[in-house]
Amino acid sequence: MAIKTLLSLALLAKLSAAYTPEALADQIINLPGAENLKIPFNQFSGYLSVPGVATKNLHYWMVESLSNPATDPVAFWTNGGPGCSGLIGFLTEQGPFKPNSDGSLSLNEWTWNQKANMVFVEVPCGVGFSYSDSADDVKTDDKQSAKDNYAMIQAFFKRFPEYASNDLYISSESYGGHYMPTLAREIVDRNTAGADPHLNFKGFAVGNPHTTFYSVIPSSVQSMWGHQLVSKPTWDKYSETCLNARNFDIFTCEILFMEMYLEVGRDFNPYALDYPVCVSDSPSRFGRAQRHWLMRHVLGNSSTGLRAAMGVGEFDGADYEPCAMNYAISYLNRADVKAALHVKTDVTWEECSRSIRYSQKDGAHSMVPNYQYLIDGKFGLDILVFSGDDDSVCSTEGTQNWIWSMGYRVAGRKWRPWTVANQTAGYLTKWANTRFAFMTVHGAGHEVPSYKPQAALDLWNSYLAGELTNE
Repeated sequence: MAIKTLLSLALLAKLSAAYTPEALADQIINLPGAENLKIPFNQFSGYLSVPGVATKNLHYWMVESLSNPATDPVAFWTNGGPGCSGLIGFLTEQGPFKPNSDGSLSLNEWTWNQKANMVFVEVPCGVGFSYSDSADDVKTDDKQSAKDNYAMIQAFFKRFPEYASNDLYISSESYGGHYMPTLAREIVDRNTAGADPHLNFKGFAVGNPHTTFYSVIPSSVQSMWGHQLVSKPTWDKYSETCLNARNFDIFTCEILFMEMYLEVGRDFNPYALDYPVCVSDSPSRFGRAQRHWLMRHVLGNSSTGLRAAMGVGEFDGADYEPCAMNYAISYLNRADVKAALHVKTDVTWEECSRSIRYSQKDGAHSMVPNYQYLIDGKFGLDILVFSGDDDSVCSTEGTQNWIWSMGYRVAGRKWRPWTVANQTAGYLTKWANTRFAFMTVHGAGHEVPSYKPQAALDLWNSYLAGELTNE
């Protein structure tokens, strides 16, 4: 289909803008599966180079804002893991497209690029389409990831200098609870040093974050008990032996955790406790929702498992696509899609990398000191932590545990409802003399936009407008 039938008149005018030759080489002109769509924004996909043992080639997919791209913020999004692709967010959460079972794409009514230029990235090196010619470049940790992500952002603005002065935000979920505060600290420190081009950094938002050790495993079993998914005798034994014991044996507690996991059952979605799992026969059926969660958080294997496409059957989540992840995997591994995205054609796309070697010990480190550094340092950052309260993997209970422990004084009412479409969508807390806020999203799972897209969009636009973090 000719480009004039795909783009609005406003976009046609934008096509004459002075993009760099490198950006024009990355422009997506004809996106497979979107032949029948009128796409009202420009989009680009390619590699941003970051130094490593060899060159690290980090894949990005940028979609311009539907409002005013020239002045709207630039927001980077990555998923967690560590080692899960930002294209999960693009195709199954808050990106502009939704994949369908027949290989076509639909427009997402609740896309986050309504008021922001969204840049979805696949980091660290070795995730998704990102690659290096050296196997040593897929070995990394929190510190190296922050440095690489900072270099990637600088490379992006070199390719798109017209956006270099726009407000910059970074966003993520899950292990983004490590990625975001460490990257934010890297940015403010490098801005202060003044050796690199200044980034107009305004803040970060992170959903259901892995922040402390407690916010993952201990809080997950608290959530399973709170949802009455395990028996009281098993819970009492775990509580006495592990939660309330002055000293406990980690091996015994892991066995008890496994016992509770078996009680919950294999056909269960720990990322959204009130949502069903996928019953298709695809390889991802028992992927992330079973293997990745169990192995990563119990046995410590960060390279095991794919994410599941979650949910099918009789379920009334109006905007929830049961097997979106299955469709995304099939879509991104098509030869014509890879060609349109300007990515390495011999890479088999996986939602979570099985090749990267991420420091396992970093996952046990608390990110609270980074939050305190960023808040107390008066860098003027808008920091939002949000949490779908139906998640057990990085539960709301676990987030509340660390977020209140920091001891900042609450501004006004400490637990105020917020509404979307005249319904309570969750609860908001702001802290005085900071630009720091916490929101819950009621009924949402781990990937908030997948389960509550309208509420997630309201949250995102309100955050960008400064409405959530201002007192």
